[in-house]
Amino acid sequence: MLTDDPKKYEEPLKQSLKLFEELFACYYASLVGYAYKIVNDTQAAEDIVQDVFMGLWSKKDVLDFSESIKPYLFKAVYNRSLNYLSSLHTTLDVDGEDTYILLHKQITSYNQQDSLLLKEVEEEIRRFIETLPPQCRKVYKLSREENLKNREIAEKLNISEKTVEDHIRKALRELKTHLVKSGFWMILILMN
Repeated sequence: MLTDDPKKYEEPLKQSLKLFEELFACYYASLVGYAYKIVNDTQAAEDIVQDVFMGLWSKKDVLDFSESIKPYLFKAVYNRSLNYLSSLHTTLDVDGEDTYILLHKQITSYNQQDSLLLKEVEEEIRRFIETLPPQCRKVYKLSREENLKNREIAEKLNISEKTVEDHIRKALRELKTHLVKSGFWMILILMN
């Protein structure tokens, strides 16, 4: 027989439920719109998003909600939408030409979504780079945006190549940490 007081579990459960409701209210409409762009069916899009939230609720004890959950939700909707299309494709009796047109439309849609996500990541990188210390930011921009070699940067800024390498290493390390914390790192991994 359990000796634990069941009331001690009520407060964490209430907090989880409140967080879940907030996530649902915040992301439901945009996720349905995203799913609709992929599956082109309103009811299916709503079902897909509801399934994703059900899966999220079942994993509430495993997922880290201190990290950005947005990339997780969009990738989950993307995958469920693909699964839906795959199952739909196997149940429909379409000829080869219709299948080709359907697949082309879906591939084009996925590429557009990936493009939008990539632009969002690039904008986040630009915003972060502006927060770097001035010299580090300058070295990073010369290296990544102007494609200068370390030697050229060192000459231009009158610093050693080792200092250039240190600034680039620091910028990349801090950028990676920022992208991981903000949830963008997973988008980059999943897009590859």
